Amino acid sequence: MNQHRPALLLIGHGSPDKAGNAEFQQFAQALAGRLGTATQPCFLELAEPSIGEGFARCVAAGARQIAALPLFLGPGRHQKRDVPALLAEAQALHPGVTLRYGAPLGPQLHLVEALAARAAEALAQSAGAATIDETALLVVGRGSKDAQSNAELPRLARLLYEERGYGLVEYAFQSVVAPDVGQAITRCVRLGARRVVVLPYLLFTGFVRDDIAAQARAAQARYPDLEVLLGGHLFPHGGLLAAAAQRYHEIVDGTAAMTCDLCVYRQRAGGDNDHDHHHHGHDHHHHEEAH
Repeated sequence: MNQHRPALLLIGHGSPDKAGNAEFQQFAQALAGRLGTATQPCFLELAEPSIGEGFARCVAAGARQIAALPLFLGPGRHQKRDVPALLAEAQALHPGVTLRYGAPLGPQLHLVEALAARAAEALAQSAGAATIDETALLVVGRGSKDAQSNAELPRLARLLYEERGYGLVEYAFQSVVAPDVGQAITRCVRLGARRVVVLPYLLFTGFVRDDIAAQARAAQARYPDLEVLLGGHLFPHGGLLAAAAQRYHEIVDGTAAMTCDLCVYRQRAGGDNDHDHHHHGHDHHHHEEAH
């Protein structure tokens, strides 16, 4: 592990579902290997270690610089308020340690590619006769009281539509805000879909994924002539690893070029997406023009 780079404090939400927490721990281990950086997983709530304990473990292991990365798909109360407050408490206990806080994953093209792969996997299991023009992809997020977070889902759905040429790409939310899965599937049917691929836009397994599956089953029962397929969540697709690695590099380099996250010129220039962070400084004005 590279001792000269900041230790990574990887912050997950935490779940009452042990399988979901285990996937997060596996992901943290894979990310540590990818980055070659000491990585300490921790949780906001519902699981251990806590953020404060994770911070203390980084310090005990010799870290003088810590990069804290919230492994959340979108911005919201947790990322904007709860996590920073807990990090401030932890830093107050270790005043000699430098802390830098990263951005949530956001709708990066890495994650669009992951969703496209999950759709392809689900369609490979299809027994129906619907054409690609009669196929709707339904990207389903958790749902939030944060409008900015919710607005990222239709943006992601649109990118998936533009990249892949499916007849229809719609979005829905598991909870909190409309449309839910059933309402969105009704919309797909009215727009001519004969097959719907439900894609959980979730990091890990757990209650939210189970509920999305239950909503999809209920819709299938309501529309017996419609083929409803359920895709996998994001873990362990490599696009998720690439998205998190990009956010770490941005923390280390002091660049958080959020406006460029969806820029094809940035993502595809130079081949190796993982190392595109070194382009930010001199290329950023070009990205702005490209948009």
